[in-house]
Amino acid sequence: MMGYFFKSVLSNPPPEVEPSPTETVERLVERVTSSSLLEDRRDACRALKSISKKFRLEVGAHGLDALIVVLNDKADLETTSYVLDTLCNITSSEVFEEETTSGGSPVGEQFTEIFLKKSENVASVITLLDEYDFHVRIPAIKLLMNLLNNKSKEMQDMILSVPMGLAKLIDILLDNRDFVRNEVLLLLIQLTKSNPNIQNIIAYERGFDQLFQVIRNEGFSDGGIVVDDSLQLMLNLLKRNISNQTVFREESCMKHITPFFQTCQQSESQLADGGWSQQKISNVHSMLQVVRTLVSPSNASQVVAPAQKATAACGLLSELCGLLMASGVPADILSEIICTVGEMIRGYQSNQELFGGVMAATLTPPRTALVILLMSMVNEKQPMALRSAVLYCFQCFVYRNESSQAQIVQALLPTSPQAMVSISAGQLLCGGLFSSDSMSHWLSSVALSHALVNNVATKEMLLRVHLAMTKDAAPVSLLQQTFYMLQQGDKIQTRLGILTLLSTWLAECPGAVAQFLKLANSVAFLTAQVASNEHDEQEVLVQSLCAFLLGLCVVYNNDTNASFTKESLCQLITKRIGVETFVDKLTEIAKQEMYSRALKHPHIGSSNAADVHLDHEFCRLYKALEGSLAKAVAPATDAEKEDERKPSEAELKAVALVREKDLQIQHLLQRLANKEADYIAAQSQIEELNSSRLQLEDQNMLLKAQRNNNVIISSTVDTTAAVGSEVMEELERLRQDNERLRSQLEQLEQLEQQEQQQEQQQQVEKANGMNGMDGFNCTGSIMDSFQVTAAKPQEMALFSHFRPEANAGGMEDARRLQSELKLTRSQLECLEAESMELNAELVESRRHNELLAADVERNRKDQEDLLVLLADQDSSIQKYKDRLRNLNQSVSDEEEEDEEDDVCDGVADEESGGELSLL
Repeated sequence: MMGYFFKSVLSNPPPEVEPSPTETVERLVERVTSSSLLEDRRDACRALKSISKKFRLEVGAHGLDALIVVLNDKADLETTSYVLDTLCNITSSEVFEEETTSGGSPVGEQFTEIFLKKSENVASVITLLDEYDFHVRIPAIKLLMNLLNNKSKEMQDMILSVPMGLAKLIDILLDNRDFVRNEVLLLLIQLTKSNPNIQNIIAYERGFDQLFQVIRNEGFSDGGIVVDDSLQLMLNLLKRNISNQTVFREESCMKHITPFFQTCQQSESQLADGGWSQQKISNVHSMLQVVRTLVSPSNASQVVAPAQKATAACGLLSELCGLLMASGVPADILSEIICTVGEMIRGYQSNQELFGGVMAATLTPPRTALVILLMSMVNEKQPMALRSAVLYCFQCFVYRNESSQAQIVQALLPTSPQAMVSISAGQLLCGGLFSSDSMSHWLSSVALSHALVNNVATKEMLLRVHLAMTKDAAPVSLLQQTFYMLQQGDKIQTRLGILTLLSTWLAECPGAVAQFLKLANSVAFLTAQVASNEHDEQEVLVQSLCAFLLGLCVVYNNDTNASFTKESLCQLITKRIGVETFVDKLTEIAKQEMYSRALKHPHIGSSNAADVHLDHEFCRLYKALEGSLAKAVAPATDAEKEDERKPSEAELKAVALVREKDLQIQHLLQRLANKEADYIAAQSQIEELNSSRLQLEDQNMLLKAQRNNNVIISSTVDTTAAVGSEVMEELERLRQDNERLRSQLEQLEQLEQQEQQQEQQQQVEKANGMNGMDGFNCTGSIMDSFQVTAAKPQEMALFSHFRPEANAGGMEDARRLQSELKLTRSQLECLEAESMELNAELVESRRHNELLAADVERNRKDQEDLLVLLADQDSSIQKYKDRLRNLNQSVSDEEEEDEEDDVCDGVADEESGGELSLL
């Protein structure tokens, strides 16, 4: 029986209990940390990777530190790849299907936060990007992506702190394995969001060139999603980054965009069905966004203008204009191209001229691209996005282009029958004003108003335009017809468009205001609209625009119409409307959300016609004139006048401060005037001194020419000789001083040697340890005194202060003796140098004396020759006079007086010359 029991027990052992996930993970982590064999560690890491999705929480909680240690070791690439895959799984924000515990994104964020506590961990992952093995490079990139998605700001800062970290990521863009390149492309897109520093580094590392190389290799616009991703990264680098836009332009990257659109046209001609794939539409749209980022009007003008110039230089503008006229282009892409071309020509005249000359050659007769676009704008069957894009392009074409504005209006004034044959842009706009479509009314009115912006000449020219509505009816002015449409219009967009046109037309144009006031019921209609009590939002907007138009009639009124002068209009507004009501209606525009939206950007940017009400340029005009209109219509009340008469305390303080500053300015101005007077006086003194100096120089030159020149020279020689004797005496004195100082120097050297001997003797006595040191010191001092006494009395008096006394000041006296010895030597050297200079001066003076003596001798000879010539001349003159007398010719007394005067003048000159020479 017992045997049967044991037999049954042994044949049926109890079932084993499976370990829990935590135990399994702990056992694997133990193998990772303690295994000495590389194979055991690799197997453990492989096992952790296999269960990291199912038991993510357990693997991350118990094995994260061990995995980080293995990651930093980098001992084996295969083990490293397993670790990277495991870290990717536990830091992912994705919820895996096989995951047993709930948590999802928070779990990945928690493990990411733990991993990022040490920046060395991120540096280790980035270092692994140097490995070419895709089993290492791919999971490293994915791990960085998970960390970046969970902790974007922290990861951006850490990657910036890693040396050459961004450069490694950019280099992977050139990896010939597409799946590796695509992964790093997605990582860079996420990394460059909202971080200008990273954007700048990538741009400076020639990131644009590498992105264009990727786009080129993928086939430009016909490429796949990689092209779109590359363009998205390029947009991240360029948006709101002026420095990167400058780098893009300076590196001539604009020329790489032109082939992109060239392939668009080529592929379009090659497609049999003429359709574009969805990916191609996305690629072209992204590239157009890149171009618009560079030429956007929101950028600074100093950045936009060079970019616009580059688009024309590389042929990009011509390519886009050609794509405008191509067939088969999707409507949304065509709208984006129109807006892009508009921003490329906005405010840049050469580009505007290029666009104005683009012709649609396929049409008969050929028409300009502008006319073709305006035809689409006034066509109510076209989508709203396309029509608004054409309006924006037209606005950019006439923006700050007075010649184009004048051409638009001039076309409405035909001067020859040939001008009526072709359709012009102005005729299309006028035709749109009388369309049955309210949206066409608004678009045409706003477009025509842009031809008048800041151009009084075109406003006055437009006053001459007349229209014949029917064959039998008399032509009426365009101004009268638009006002009639305003009265009869029942749709909100029609009235808003006409009011926008009239407001732009009348602003800053008194002639247009005068003609408008002559129209029947013009003032009465506006007054009734402003005084209306309608509370509908759109009706209130119309009333506000009518108030603005009425205010323009007041401000720009030249009082040529006696019925409606400025004063009479103000009185009419006060009686019929009320000043407060008028001001409230006038300021109502700025309270509308549509006003703020239109003021932000010149492009409408809305595909819904019901949302189109206000124009950007009109909003700018309203913002500039609102205050002046309200002030012109609403006079100041008594209370306001009283407030103006009684300034506030702050104003009084400001006035006092201004007065104080004014006094300081006056004081400074007075000081400046005094300084200027002193300066003028000093200048006059300088001029006087200069004139005196010149006079003295002239007199000196005259003296040299006088006969007593020998006296001057001799005096100069005597003076020079006196100076030479003084120099000799000074030189002799210096030589004596030199000898005396040399003797003193020798004595000082002897004393210095004695001091040195005494110091050596004292050192020897100290070394031998002898007693009675004071006695020997006294004996030495007595000997020194004896030697000094034996010297000469003069030298004793000079060096008596060097004698050592009974105290311990011998060392200091020795040092002082050395310093004075050095000073004496320096004095001696100076005296020797001075002596040499005096010797040189003496030699120079002797040579000068010799030259002067030679000059004196030469001048004496010249004077003797001159005297001989004068004597000969006098004798000749006397002979001629005697001959004249012998010939019975009279010699006048004046000649004799002149001769006497000449003689007197010569004597006076000699006397003055003598006096000046003495001076």
